[in-house]
Amino acid sequence: MFRAELTKLKRSSTWIIALVLPVLAVVTGTVNLAGNTDALDSGWASFTSQIVLFYGLLFYSMGISLLAATVWRMEHRGTNWNLLLTATAKPLRLILAKIGVILVPVALMQAVLVAGTAISGTLVLRLEGPFPWQFALVGLIAIVAAIPLIAAQSLLSMLLKSFAAPVALCLLGCVTGVAAVTSAALRPIGYVLPQAINTRALNLGSTAIAESGGLTVADAASLLLTSIGIGVVLTWLTVVLVRKVKLR
Repeated sequence: MFRAELTKLKRSSTWIIALVLPVLAVVTGTVNLAGNTDALDSGWASFTSQIVLFYGLLFYSMGISLLAATVWRMEHRGTNWNLLLTATAKPLRLILAKIGVILVPVALMQAVLVAGTAISGTLVLRLEGPFPWQFALVGLIAIVAAIPLIAAQSLLSMLLKSFAAPVALCLLGCVTGVAAVTSAALRPIGYVLPQAINTRALNLGSTAIAESGGLTVADAASLLLTSIGIGVVLTWLTVVLVRKVKLR
């Protein structure tokens, strides 16, 4: 089933999203650093912080919402939904296949982000010192941290026929996530809201958003366990609901 879902994905323009968004983050980060060298004078630390700032707040989560909407779009055409459920004996396999296939371009997004940062920092900005391996580690952590949002957007894209509606809801979540990671009063929300989890993961050890925590075993383990736990709950909820919407 995963292979069939991946074949569907290959025929779409989804891969453009996985390339454009991280490249855009690298370009904006490069331009910001080049234009503010007096204020941003910490080399790689300043550069990586500039890159993940808007990427973590908006680009990454919105990219996931677009990917999820694309993966479920075909099921909402004609009678595809009922045909799919008729041929699917185990809904859990279907949901896991959808989540798994969304994870593929998400992982590509992170690979492009890390590679683009290394290339731009080394060849364009000519920053001193080696590329920080910690940034690559944060990129890997952010893939796991994306599971709650992938599961949430997969659920929304399953329930809503509109392609734009789940994406708009994700944007609303991003706005709430910004408040959650920057406001002490709303900070508890940042530990359960999928968009805020993405922001915190990408900013681990960053100087852009100190409230995200440091790149330590304790902070990373807590974030990863929370991400997996919320992802499991949302996946279970999707499996429960999948049969209830078969006659739309």
